This record gives sequence, C-alpha cells and structure tokens, in this order.
Amino acid sequence: MPLGPRRQGSRRGDRRVRYDPTHVASFYDAYGDQEWTRFDDGRTPRPSLEVHLEHLRRFVKPGDHVLDIGAGPGRFSIELARLGAAVTVADISPGQLALNEARVAAEGLEHRVVERAVADVLDLAQWEDGTFDVTVCFGGPLSYILDDAETAVAELVRVTKPGGHVLVSVMSLVGAATHFLSILLDLVRRDGAPKNDEIIRTGLLSDEPDYGHLPMKLYRWSELEALLTLHGTIVAASAAGLLPSAEVDEPELAEFLVRTELALADEPGALSAGQHILAVLRKEP
Repeated sequence: MPLGPRRQGSRRGDRRVRYDPTHVASFYDAYGDQEWTRFDDGRTPRPSLEVHLEHLRRFVKPGDHVLDIGAGPGRFSIELARLGAAVTVADISPGQLALNEARVAAEGLEHRVVERAVADVLDLAQWEDGTFDVTVCFGGPLSYILDDAETAVAELVRVTKPGGHVLVSVMSLVGAATHFLSILLDLVRRDGAPKNDEIIRTGLLSDEPDYGHLPMKLYRWSELEALLTLHGTIVAASAAGLLPSAEVDEPELAEFLVRTELALADEPGALSAGQHILAVLRKEP
C-alpha cells in the first residue's frame, strides 16, 4: 500500500520536525538485520526484551488473531506464534518484512502467520473495525510519528475488537536522559545547552544535525498515559530497559537481571525510567 504523504510535525524554534514515512521505510530497509541483533549486541538490554515478551504472554491467548504492527524482523511475531496466535504481520519497511518471513520460517512457525502487509501505523484502512483480538505496536512506531500519535492510537484501537487489548511501547525521555547521559553531555558540548534544553522540554529529537537516528518523540509516562486514556482504559504499564546495560556471561546472572527488571518495572516510580515505556490499553466493549 502507499506509504502516504509527508506529514507536518512539531515546531522547534524555526525548524519543524517532520514525520516522513518514506524516509522511515528506507531507513529500516537499509538497517536490515541490525534491528534483530540489537538485543544480542548490547544496544538494547536483554531484560527489556523480556518485559515485552512477558506482556505478550499475559495478554495473548491461543487462537487470538493478533496484529503485530511495526513487526520488524520478527522478535515479537515469533513469540506470538509460539503462544498459538494467528498473526497478521505488518511493517512500513518491505525489507523488514522479508527478514521477518525468513526468521519466522526458520523457527518453523510460518503456518501461524495469516498475512504480511506493508502498512503505516497512521493508516490501517486495509483492516476493518474490530478485526483483531489483540493489537501490538512495540518499539519505535509511535515515537517516530511524532505528534501524530493520537491518530495512530485511534487506528490501533479501531482495528481491535471491543474488549480487546492494545499493547504499545514508546521511547522514554527520562530513560534516554539517564541511560545515555554521556551522549547527552556530548550533544550539549557540541550544540549548546539551549537546543538540548528544548529537547528535554518537548521530547522531540531531530536528525538535523545528525543525532544518529530517525527524528523521534521521547515520552514521559504522563504524556503516554494522557494519550492512551483518550481511547480506553490502561490495564498495565511497565518500564522496559530499566536496569543499566550490563554484559554478563554467567547464565545465573543473566537470569537474575531479568528477574530483577520484571520485579521492579511496573513500580509507579519506575515507569518513565526505562529506555522504553510499555502500556496495555483495553478497548471498551
């Protein structure tokens, strides 16, 4: 399906941060398998993945029809298939969809996939109202669409059945500032404090000049909570990537880190403190 027009974003000084779906698709086509390996090479802490997987296990039942939008190379598609769901896989990047198919097939789970589709989270018109028991939008999609997030959440809710659940995660502003403080200080040295004060105020991170990634909206928990409660009832929330990155070789230490993150991630004071904020919305019957 067409990726749609360039969309206006939020003003920062005399420059606008814009969501460009074609650019996002091209970025992830070129990013390739790096989206899969980020949990293995330390770019994203492994316990963050486990928090996301734990929420899938909690809210997805065998036989559920699940939309995995922004599915990437298949980390969550594979878990959904293992849980016995019928999975509709969607991503803005055709390249990521090809990797997804290869990864899911390698696990012997392709029979659980209903379809794969190129889709922008802002436009899910190819699916009718109430198609899915559960809709999953983990990782970057809601952050990359900047201040169009309300439109996207409305679409996620629309395609979900009444009484069903929408699982989302977004990049965290507090988590970015604390986990990547040394990078933040380098940016202040390079660009000056006022520009970075504005990033902390708005959560809007531009790629002009080069900040190393796509333009994105980094969220406070209060912002995500306000956005989601417009569309239903929040029934769960957690930090993901709460603990600092730690490279450990001993399996028992790796398991300890996962247990610790899971034990602490849903504490109210922790919700903004991870690299991602995760929330589950129930669509009203």
